[in-house]
Amino acid sequence: MLTEDNLMLHRVEPNGLGGLQFLYRVGDYGISATSPPTESMTQVRWEVDVIKYHNAKTLNHETCHTTELADKTLIFHNDKSLNEFLLKAFGYFKEISLLEGML
Repeated sequence: MLTEDNLMLHRVEPNGLGGLQFLYRVGDYGISATSPPTESMTQVRWEVDVIKYHNAKTLNHETCHTTELADKTLIFHNDKSLNEFLLKAFGYFKEISLLEGML
C-alpha cells in the first residue's frame, strides 16, 4: 500500500491501458506513480516520474526530468521502496518550494 501523505488523486491510469495512477503534490512539484497491468498479480511494477504542476488550482502537469531526484522514469518493484523514495521526494520538494519562495 502506498502512502497517502500528499496524495492528490488516485485513479485508473488515464491512457486507457488499465492499471492505477497515484498523483502526489508538494508545492508546484509532485510524483506520478503508475502501475500498468501485468499478467501476474505477483509482479509489482511502479513507473515513477517527477512532475511539475502548471498552477496551484488544477492538476494539470508535465513530466519534469530536470530535478536532482530523477532525470528519467524510475522503476520500483515493491511498495516499500517506492514509499521510501516518496518520503525523500516530499522533503526535496519542500526545500525547492522554500528556495523558490526566496527568489
